Amino acid sequence: MSAPLTHDALRPTTLMQSLRFLRSLPSRPSLGWWIIFLGTLGVGSLSVTISSSVLGNAVEIFRGGSLPIIGRGSQAFVSVIIIVALLLLTENIGRVFASYTLVSKSRVMSVDLRRACMTATLRAPIPDIMELGTGNVITRLTKDVDSVVRIVNSIGVRAGTTIVMLLFTTITLIITDWHYLIIIALMGLLMYPFVRSTVRAMPAATNLMSTAEARRNNLLLDTIRGLDTIRALRLHDWAHGRTRKASWNAVQAKADCIPLFNRLIFQGTTCYAVLVVGGFVMSAWLAKQGSISVGSAVAATILISRLEIHIFNLLFFAGDIQDAVTSLGRAVALAELGEHITTTAEPDDLNDNPDVTVTNLSYAYPGGAPIIDNLSLTLKRGTTTALVGASGAGKSTLAALIAGLQRPLSGNIVVGCVDTNTVPDTWTARNVSLISQEVHLFSGTLREDLRMAAPNASDDDLLTALASVGLEASSAEWDRWLPQGLDTPVGAGAPELSPEIQQQISLARIVLLNPPVLIMDEATSEAGSDNARALEHAASTVARGRTSLVVAHRLDQAVVADRIILMDHGRIIEDGTHDELLALNGRYAELFHRWSK
Repeated sequence: MSAPLTHDALRPTTLMQSLRFLRSLPSRPSLGWWIIFLGTLGVGSLSVTISSSVLGNAVEIFRGGSLPIIGRGSQAFVSVIIIVALLLLTENIGRVFASYTLVSKSRVMSVDLRRACMTATLRAPIPDIMELGTGNVITRLTKDVDSVVRIVNSIGVRAGTTIVMLLFTTITLIITDWHYLIIIALMGLLMYPFVRSTVRAMPAATNLMSTAEARRNNLLLDTIRGLDTIRALRLHDWAHGRTRKASWNAVQAKADCIPLFNRLIFQGTTCYAVLVVGGFVMSAWLAKQGSISVGSAVAATILISRLEIHIFNLLFFAGDIQDAVTSLGRAVALAELGEHITTTAEPDDLNDNPDVTVTNLSYAYPGGAPIIDNLSLTLKRGTTTALVGASGAGKSTLAALIAGLQRPLSGNIVVGCVDTNTVPDTWTARNVSLISQEVHLFSGTLREDLRMAAPNASDDDLLTALASVGLEASSAEWDRWLPQGLDTPVGAGAPELSPEIQQQISLARIVLLNPPVLIMDEATSEAGSDNARALEHAASTVARGRTSLVVAHRLDQAVVADRIILMDHGRIIEDGTHDELLALNGRYAELFHRWSK
C-alpha cells in the first residue's frame, strides 16, 4: 500500500476566514433573517427552560404547598400539565420554523458559493489548477459544498439549540442560587484543555481525509479517460491496483479521525458526569440548608438532566461539525484562489509566427528530482520541431511548461518578444495552443463545439476546417460518426465518437483558432493502425506554417519535422534534422532503425 497523503496543494481557510467570505456573498443572511432565526431558536429553548422549572416546582403542589398564579390542589396540577404541554408545543414549533429558515438559507448560499468557486477556477492561473488536480477541484465544488449543506441541515438547529440551552440553563441556575456557578466553572475548567487539544488536531486530520478522497477521485477520472489505452495494453490489474491503494489511503485517513472523536466523547462524558453529580449534590445541599426550596432544587436537577441530550449532541456530532468547517474552508479556499492575483496589462496578441526561446529552464515536482535541468533551446518561427525520447525523458513536461500549464523553478520562456513569466496565463493560452491525446468535446452540437474556437465562423468555414484535417462531408467516416452533420450531438450525453474522430475535431478547432504557436503532445497516439497515417497527416497539416512543437509518440511525425530533438532525463542529447541524426549514428539512429524494423 502506498503511503497516505500528508499535505494538500491548497489548504482550507480558517473558520473566521470562511465566515468573512460568506458575509460577502449576495445571499448572506440579513439582520432580519438573524432576528427571525435566533428569535425562533430562543423561543424554543426558553420554552424548555420554563417547562423544566414548572415541572420541578410542581413538587410543591404534592407537598401541600402552592405555586404563584397557578395555586394549589388538583386543579393546579392540571394547570401545570396544560402549561408544560403548551410549552412543549411552542418548543417544537420554534424548532421546526428555525430549521426551515436555516435550511432554505443554506441552500441558497450554497448556490452562490459554487458560483464563486467556478468563477475562481476559470480565473485562476492554469498551473494552480493543474497542481490541485481535476479530482480535487471537483471535490471542492461538489462534495465539500454538499457536505456543508447536509450537515447544516441535519444538525444545525440542534447545535444552535444546544448553545442557547447552555446559556439559558446557566443563567437560570445562577439566578436560582449563585453556588451553582461553582459546578459550572469546575466543568468548564475540566473540559476546556481536553477539548481544546482534540479540536486543534481535527482540522488537519479532516483535511487529509478530504485530500485522500480527492486523490482517489483524480485516479478514477484518469482511469476513465484512459479506458481505451488500459484495454489495449491490458492494464486492468494495474488500474485496479492503484485505485485500490488510493481507496485504502482514503479509508486510512478516515480511520485516523476516529480516535480523535472517541477521545472527545470520553472527555465530554467525564465532564458531564462532574456536572450531573455536582449539580445533584449541590441541589440537595442547598435544599437541606434552606437556601432554596425543594421545588427549586428539583427544577435545577431537571434542567441539568435535560442538558445531557444537548451536550452529547455536540459531542456525537463533533466529527460532522469539524467536517463541515473543513469542507467549507476547502470550498472557500478554492473560491478565493484568484482573489489576490494582480491584473497586469497584457501585450497585444502575436500577429505572425514567432520564435520561442527557452533559456536555462529547470523544473521539478515538489519533493522530487529535477525533470528538466537547465535546458535551453530555440524553436524557429514557422518550423516544426519534434521531441522524441523514452518515457520519463521530460518531453511532456517541457511541452506543458511552454504552454503555461506549469511554472518553471527557474529560467525563462520567451514567445516572440514576450516573457511568459511576466504576463497572465490568459495571454499565453491565446497565443500558445496545446493539443494532447486527452481530447475534450463540449456538450452540444458539433457546430457549437467548433465555434468555441471561432464564434463568428460560418458553416462553410467549419466544413473547410474539418476537411483540412481529413474529415470531409459525405465521406464514409462522416456518414458513420456524424450522421446529422454539424448538428450532430457531441460531448457529454451524446453517443461516444471514435478517438480518431474526436482528435480530428480538436485539430479542426486549432485550424479555426489559428494560434501562432502550436504544441502537440502525443496528439495522434490514440489512433488505430487503420487511421494512424491519416491522423498523423492531419496533424502535420495543422502544424505546417506555424511555430510547432510535436511530442512524437511514433516517429512518423519526427521524420517529416524540420528539426528533431532527442531528450533524456530532462536534457537534450541530440539535435538536428532526420538525415543529420542518422548520419550521427547515435541514439536517434538506433531508435529509428529499431522502429523501422
